[in-house]
Amino acid sequence: MTTPASITPEELPVLPVRDTVLFPGAVMPLPVGRESSLALLDSLEGPEKLLGVVAQLDPRVETPGGSDLHGVGTLAKVHKMVRMPNGNVVAFLEGLHRIRIVEVTGLKPFLRARVEGQPDSEDQPGAELTALVRNVQELFRDVVARSPQLSDDLQTEVMNIESPGRLADFVASTLPSLNTMVRQELLETFSVRKRLEALTNELSKEKEEGHSERAGRIRRHPERGRRASQEGGRIRDVGGGKEGV
Repeated sequence: MTTPASITPEELPVLPVRDTVLFPGAVMPLPVGRESSLALLDSLEGPEKLLGVVAQLDPRVETPGGSDLHGVGTLAKVHKMVRMPNGNVVAFLEGLHRIRIVEVTGLKPFLRARVEGQPDSEDQPGAELTALVRNVQELFRDVVARSPQLSDDLQTEVMNIESPGRLADFVASTLPSLNTMVRQELLETFSVRKRLEALTNELSKEKEEGHSERAGRIRRHPERGRRASQEGGRIRDVGGGKEGV
């Protein structure tokens, strides 16, 4: 079986990113403008084009060194680079798996580091893990149904993910309400069970906030709320009749 350790180069160029966390399995367009980061992208050769993507501790630092980075990032593959008229580049990256920074080996013309692949810790499969998976899937579908920012297709996509670890990373990378600190904590959580538990808490909070916002709107506009309730009742009556045929 292919493991993170077996496909991770011992040394990698490292791309520091601000207010961004790339998860394994995610594909992200990333605007790149710093001179050192452009030099890194220009140096990539061959079909693989692998690099480490690691979030900065402080996004305000213009020239980050090893001490300015989180210790865990993501091995990524560059699929495509588009050069913009202003000289910046948009790099389309695919996260492959977690990596741990062992030692920074170079700073110029760009960061390089010795790294090691970081696999998920083994969680005993069973009823508890299965229940966590189902709970995260259902909570995520509820959030998607209520969010104008998220495509309804995500409801189907999340149900088709079989790997619990892949599911956790998919939800963590897709949920727009998660801030950078929470995403980084999830990236650094190697236990799949603990990632799913943390996501259950985050999704439950978001669901509760959605209910509170809706209740607030109804209190401010009670007539609109009554009309919506009456219309919903009529729709349910029609739907129930069809289901009963």
